[in-house]
This record gives sequence, C-alpha cells and structure tokens, in this order.
Amino acid sequence: MQTHPRLSSIVRQLIQQSAGIDSVQIAVGELLLDEPQLRAQWDALVSQTPLAKTKLNIRVVPAEQQCMVCFLIYHPNEKETACPQCKSVGAKIINGEELYLELD
Repeated sequence: MQTHPRLSSIVRQLIQQSAGIDSVQIAVGELLLDEPQLRAQWDALVSQTPLAKTKLNIRVVPAEQQCMVCFLIYHPNEKETACPQCKSVGAKIINGEELYLELD
C-alpha cells in the first residue's frame, strides 16, 4: 500500500510533538482518499510509535468544481468532471483534494 506523502508528513510532525496527544483531526478531500484508505494508512504509519493509541477523527471536505466554459460551480457526482449544465469536461477543482491536520 502506497502511503500519501502529506499523511506521512503529518505523522512525522505529530511524532515530534506527541506528548499527551489523545486525538487528532484530519481534513481530507473526498476526491483524494476515502475514509477506509486513510484509516489504513494512518494505522500503518502510527503502529510502533507513540501515536499508536491516538484516536483519528476525519472530516471529509466535499468536492466542488467550476466549469471552465459556463463557470457553474457544482459538486461532481461519482467523481464525474462533466458539467451538469453545459456538459463540458473542462473543470477546475476548487475543493476536494485537501489533506491537512486541523488544530483546535
């Protein structure tokens, strides 16, 4: 299983400051990884580390795209990039590819 480089970076960062971390919240775009993939990668990265018992909370960031022809902003269905209004396939991704640590 290939681990996402941003998730690896987050785990390295947390290990350096792991004193007393009970839970962690990560925001992940729905186009990037699904929750089971993210949890499996997290478990593999934190096993045998001070973060092994840290609870992972995931906030999914909904995808949002903008058509480059008619400029409609829409949520892609089934990761489909065709615009629901003009059927153009040229879209700019506005949200949905994020992966970052959320701090309180």
